[in-house]
Amino acid sequence: MMERTAERSAALVDELRNVVSQAEALLQAIAADKDEALTVLRDRVSSAVSAAKARIAELETQASIVAQRASVATEVFVRENPWTVVGGAAAMGLILGAAFTHSLGSTDGGTAADA
Repeated sequence: MMERTAERSAALVDELRNVVSQAEALLQAIAADKDEALTVLRDRVSSAVSAAKARIAELETQASIVAQRASVATEVFVRENPWTVVGGAAAMGLILGAAFTHSLGSTDGGTAADA
């Protein structure tokens, strides 16, 4: 669950960066125009871009803190329950090994019947 949240947060940050860069490109495109309405729009967009950059930095900081806390919690759990972790890792290895062996056997099975 935590990985999904981290992936979604990373995707959101990437999307926000894309929006900010597009807004900055728009600001550069209309920078030379002296029309009053465009000047007001440029100021509003500029402040919105600044706020978005600050929010992105805040999100990155929060994500870093959450990742660090998860890392510490995982390390504490492993230190307190080493045999549980070893058992879980061994079980996962057996399951993956069985699945891998089964998938190899099913792909070779069709060619052996043809021979």
